[in-house]
Amino acid sequence: MKKYILVSTLVMGMFGAIASTSQATQKAAKENKKEEYACPMKCEGKKTYSKKGKCPACTMDLKVVKK
Repeated sequence: MKKYILVSTLVMGMFGAIASTSQATQKAAKENKKEEYACPMKCEGKKTYSKKGKCPACTMDLKVVKK
């Protein structure tokens, strides 16, 4: 009975470690995938922004910049 409890605990611990590693990997990938936004009319040249919004020069909606 003690062996069963020990083996069960070890197996559950291994699955927990795998799950937390997977979540950390997904979070890191998402952070590396930050989008940049720029004015489609290029009013400000190559200037980019980290958030959606409107261009301060022409008030058009900023679009995602493809890298």
